[in-house]
Amino acid sequence: MCRGDMVRRSVLRSGAALAAGLAGMLPARVTRAETTSGERTWTRRFAGRSPIGLEQWEYLAFDVGQGASRVSVSSAFEEFAISAFSNVLDLGLFGPAGWDLGNADGFRGWSGGARREFTVSASDATPGYLAGPLEPGTWAVALGPRVVNPAGMRWEVTVTVEYADAGRPFEPAPAPVRLPDRGSGWYRGDLHVHTVYSDGTRTPDEMVAAARDARLDFFASTEHNTNSANHIWGRHAPEDFLIISGEEVTTRHGHWLALGLPWQHWVDWRYGTGAGSFRRYAAQVRNVGGLVAAAHPGVPMPGSWWEFGFGAVDAIEVWNSTWGPDDEATLGMWHGQLVAGRRVTALGNSDSHRPEQPVGLPQTVVHADELSTPAIVHGIRRGRVYLAESADVSMDVRAWAGTRTAGVGDSLAVSPTEAVSLHARVSGAPGAAIVLHGASGPLSTAHTDAEGTGTLRWRGRSAAAKFLRLEVRRNALTQLVALSNPVWLSPA
Repeated sequence: MCRGDMVRRSVLRSGAALAAGLAGMLPARVTRAETTSGERTWTRRFAGRSPIGLEQWEYLAFDVGQGASRVSVSSAFEEFAISAFSNVLDLGLFGPAGWDLGNADGFRGWSGGARREFTVSASDATPGYLAGPLEPGTWAVALGPRVVNPAGMRWEVTVTVEYADAGRPFEPAPAPVRLPDRGSGWYRGDLHVHTVYSDGTRTPDEMVAAARDARLDFFASTEHNTNSANHIWGRHAPEDFLIISGEEVTTRHGHWLALGLPWQHWVDWRYGTGAGSFRRYAAQVRNVGGLVAAAHPGVPMPGSWWEFGFGAVDAIEVWNSTWGPDDEATLGMWHGQLVAGRRVTALGNSDSHRPEQPVGLPQTVVHADELSTPAIVHGIRRGRVYLAESADVSMDVRAWAGTRTAGVGDSLAVSPTEAVSLHARVSGAPGAAIVLHGASGPLSTAHTDAEGTGTLRWRGRSAAAKFLRLEVRRNALTQLVALSNPVWLSPA
């Protein structure tokens, strides 16, 4: 575990203690707005104060006239910290189509607390924001103050509108959704990464290089609350590497991954647990061919702890970055869903923001008919997935009853008293235990040799098992090395 990840784990585990103090939430309040004009610029300065709380929004409206060429925004706020938690002023931008909930036509970008200033024009935009025409009308800077100071937080925002040559229009360049000459097989990927297009430090080219170093075949672009990176990946994607359009929908009640989106699609995050909002947006993602995955749902931190339930998700990110107590808790949540008969797929992703968080640790290995976004999404939806700590680790699982056979994600039709056999082979995991689990718990254990190869063979009755899945662990079973999704045992 790298030092940065140890700090992250410590912060996440201590976060729940702060939640009670942030329960009472009041709307932010603008206390002052001043406007000045120059020969070719228009500037408005807003000042306000926000009370303690995590879920509050403010929209600072301003006018953009005909012929505007650039909108620039800068901000400042009162800094304050309690332990590892501090005041943050999230920033975003909406155009004249509006900023009501779900208004994708109005969305022009989001940087959260990663930036204190940004700019948007027809030809370029700060990463996280959408370049394009500046339509005349009423625009708004979106603020999401996250305040830990009991006395509140003062802030100032300055908006400057310029009138000059608009420059050459920006041309989107999304990544291809399908790669040629890549047929059926197992493909390795990382479905949760961040670049400078949200709060990561890698450029797009650096992210691609890191993924190739990890021997991945694909990754999903999952920037926080913005689809802006999906507009440019075609300029950076190698011909033999798949980049899937996505978004990490970072609500104040848990984060979720929208995967396999059309590159233009944006998913809103400004809602709580009521009124069925999460289910509505999850359904919209599925309606455009995408996949819904709860991200690190076991993280005990305000805003990250999963509060939406698992009834509307297709997958759960069981393994996030290096294995730790939060992942162990999430593994228990996922196992509970399996016992209840819900076929929700386990994922493992790096959530990498910086070079010290390796891309592809862990990785999601998907059996797909081809290397394409639709095929990867379909493979995940079917549960034809196992997780591995690196590209060195491989797993092969086969179950059978009579002449019927099934692999990971498949269903094997069996009668309640019929014998089921399972054969699993693991490679690349020296000194590890291979543990077979059913609904009631562990069923069998085998071990790998010094070269990392091991085989588990089991034969038993299906009545109590319901499903069969594998965990590969080392260090007295505390460190996960690989995890399979289940082979389901269904009534004949």
